[in-house]
Amino acid sequence: MLFENQDAQFLTQLGFTETQAKLYLTLLKTGKTDVAKLQKLTKIARPVVYRTLDELQEKGLVEKEIALPQGYNATPIHLALQTLVLQRTEDCRKIAEQTKEFLRKFQQDNEETVQVEDYKFIMLNGKERIIHKMKQQHDSAKISVDILSTLPRWLQILEECFENYLRALGRGVKYRVIAETLNSEAKLSRKVEILMAKPNFRLKLTLNSHKTNSAIFDRREATFNFYPSKFLGESPLIWTNHPSFMSMCQDQFESAWKSARKYKTQKQ
Repeated sequence: MLFENQDAQFLTQLGFTETQAKLYLTLLKTGKTDVAKLQKLTKIARPVVYRTLDELQEKGLVEKEIALPQGYNATPIHLALQTLVLQRTEDCRKIAEQTKEFLRKFQQDNEETVQVEDYKFIMLNGKERIIHKMKQQHDSAKISVDILSTLPRWLQILEECFENYLRALGRGVKYRVIAETLNSEAKLSRKVEILMAKPNFRLKLTLNSHKTNSAIFDRREATFNFYPSKFLGESPLIWTNHPSFMSMCQDQFESAWKSARKYKTQKQ
């Protein structure tokens, strides 16, 4: 298989149709190719391949090379995702404005004004700015924090935000952390042992790669790393309170939590 089903599902959540996602991912894997090869690899009817490539080209996600035969290239994934996230952000802004106008039209003079939540996507750059935002989130958490991250990245964040973790745990906030690691017998730092002694802190390790660094706070806001493979400060951090992305992140976390293995401290 050229790509995982979950990859295509993720792209459909960003606005691709199933056929667009299938063709785009195939192009990413194969590099420049023509319609005949795409049709052979994807088993999609040739007229549909042509039509879908035109759709992707209009979105700026595919480039067509004028040649015989015509060749097609996928726009690099980081540029494509940035374009799609910005488009979804703009779409959500427009929907929110349209919703406000719709409610205003049907609102009676004596009714209480209905407030429509302002859903946003915000990109944060720079290590200091990112760390400051993370500390704010831990300090503001009231109920729960769910984190899915590579182990090195989480340990790096823990070094920066350890006191914020302790304060949140002291307020009764429940923490669940899934750390991806290549070493199933990893021995972690003393700070991790301190957290593990708290009854409302739970840590699991997984050998599975989810290609995600995300944190969900009170199921109301989330952050995720734009380039999951890069360390803190080397990649922008995306903050959002949009319910669709919140649901997607929470579903991924719950699925990963079920399959991950509980971490045991040296005393256990």
